Amino acid sequence: MKASPSSATAIRRQIEAQIRQLEIDLSHFEAWSLAQLGFGHSLVDDAGVAFDQATQLTLRQNTERRLSQLQHALQRLETGFYGLCEGCGETIDPERLLAIIDARLCVSCQRMQERSPLGRLAAMA
Repeated sequence: MKASPSSATAIRRQIEAQIRQLEIDLSHFEAWSLAQLGFGHSLVDDAGVAFDQATQLTLRQNTERRLSQLQHALQRLETGFYGLCEGCGETIDPERLLAIIDARLCVSCQRMQERSPLGRLAAMA
């Protein structure tokens, strides 16, 4: 999908706004991690802290993955490949891009990827 200059600007703004929010979220994870250094004085305290740390780590990893996906979408927008499926090269349905601004695959390729035993398309490997 070759985005018009005005739609490309709107898409860029949306992606950049989401990136900024995720960067803020990551800074909160940093602050939380520093505040939680050390363990308590009982096994229950230690278990609770360990659970909180595991939860925060998972949330942080998800945030980092999402940030990477958005940065990739921004790069594709800048290079003129935004809206083209990375699996088959066809145009991704604009309604899909409205729902998932960083979609990398058309619906057909996404289905194939989800059904793949490795969870990815051979072309993306």
